[in-house]
Amino acid sequence: MVGGHMNVLLPVVLLFAPPQQDREQARAELQAAVDNSTDPDRQAAVAALAAAIELHTRFPGDTEAIPESVLEARVVLVRLYLAIEDASAAQEAMDDLIRTARGQTPPVRTYGLEVTELYEARKRALEAAGTATLEIVCEGACAISINERQSAPGANLLLGTYRVWVKGAKPDAGWTFHEVELVEPDGVVTITYEDPNPPAAVAVPAPPVEAAAKRMLPRAVEIAGAATGVGLLVVGAVLLSLDGKCSKTKTAPTAETTVEACGDTYESTVGGVSLLGVGGGLLVVSGVMLTIDEVQVGRAKGRQVTVAASFRF
Repeated sequence: MVGGHMNVLLPVVLLFAPPQQDREQARAELQAAVDNSTDPDRQAAVAALAAAIELHTRFPGDTEAIPESVLEARVVLVRLYLAIEDASAAQEAMDDLIRTARGQTPPVRTYGLEVTELYEARKRALEAAGTATLEIVCEGACAISINERQSAPGANLLLGTYRVWVKGAKPDAGWTFHEVELVEPDGVVTITYEDPNPPAAVAVPAPPVEAAAKRMLPRAVEIAGAATGVGLLVVGAVLLSLDGKCSKTKTAPTAETTVEACGDTYESTVGGVSLLGVGGGLLVVSGVMLTIDEVQVGRAKGRQVTVAASFRF
């Protein structure tokens, strides 16, 4: 790569190349303008030929060399500018012709000494000004057209303005157009190709949202039920342990125990058994419901974690 400053160039204009039938129409109009270049109305002839050449530059080149007919049309335009004594326009047109020809010799000698001398003088001046490198960055091979001729990446060019078309390697890739100004000798200007027709992004469907597991009863109610069942079991057990015992001594009466010493005798069999049954049932039912609900909720959370993890990785 040539040393010097490097500039990354973004597209000035981004568009599709015109269809092939328009290219053929542009070639026909260019030839017609050349044929009419001897019109006595030189201003009209200049305007028509300049417009036809400008139209021709709107297409990427499809050959490695500029057709001789196109080079001749550009030489004719230079001669017409000289004929109407527009030296500035003649020099500008000649410079663009030299940058476009790039190694090809345009038919300047056919159109007189003045045209030939201008060509040789401007060629020496452009070569003395130096060159710069135009780099094209693509994914894979790119089709490149510089001033309407097929070119390779990394072209070393005379300083000045260039019309650059770039197309990616994919069959459905689109052309991008760049107007490039090379101003620094030994500089490097870089074009990065970005396809104007990128493939449509494939939308990834979101994972289905599963309904939250529904509990049979609120968790607090299930816990309270189990706790109440335990409490009833304890009370029932206490009542059964007191059944048949003296209210004063809390012990079973013997043959020597008097009524005054014993007091009342507890009769709590029915109540104790009832509380044991109710408490045991409530504990079992609440415990089973709590266990089932906790398992269902745990599975649902596990599925959510699994889905999230699969999308992260």
